[in-house]
Amino acid sequence: MRTLIIFLASILLYNCGETKKSTSKKESIITITDNLKSTTIEGEEILLGVISLPQLKLFSPWYATEYDFYKVNTVAVTEIKPLLQDVTITLLMGTWCEDSQREVSPMMKILEAAGYPIESIEIIAVSEDKDTPNGIEKPYDLFNVPTLIFAKNGKEMNRIVEFPIQTLELDMLEILKGNGYKNAYAE
Repeated sequence: MRTLIIFLASILLYNCGETKKSTSKKESIITITDNLKSTTIEGEEILLGVISLPQLKLFSPWYATEYDFYKVNTVAVTEIKPLLQDVTITLLMGTWCEDSQREVSPMMKILEAAGYPIESIEIIAVSEDKDTPNGIEKPYDLFNVPTLIFAKNGKEMNRIVEFPIQTLELDMLEILKGNGYKNAYAE
């Protein structure tokens, strides 16, 4: 009986070790190349340039916490979903920025809940000076981050800048309906 228990315990431990190995293999598929990394004046490592959502999630420990914490307004999302058809979305953010850390995860959670293809969102990580080494942020007239830009047929509809006026869902809805939304910095 004792031998059987030791045998079963060995199998269990061996299988647990295999599970960990396969998990780490999945994680190693997502890489962040050195050309996407930089540091702030304070020495904090940040991302710069066009990044993917999996890279952001891997790099930013705050992402999952904020994502899990946020409760989506499902009523508003029901209205948002059909309005997202043929809309392209660009997100400019700073991995160093507290506002980005607070707003980006909820933005993504809302868009996922609305069925938007998250992988199609262009995510541009900028420095504290709100720029990138190759200037890819310049066409967006970036003022503050995060900035979530909605466009249709190549023309900007509107943008949420730094924080929502009402809630993220209601601001998105106003933009997508074309109701003359004004972000906190609009004149």
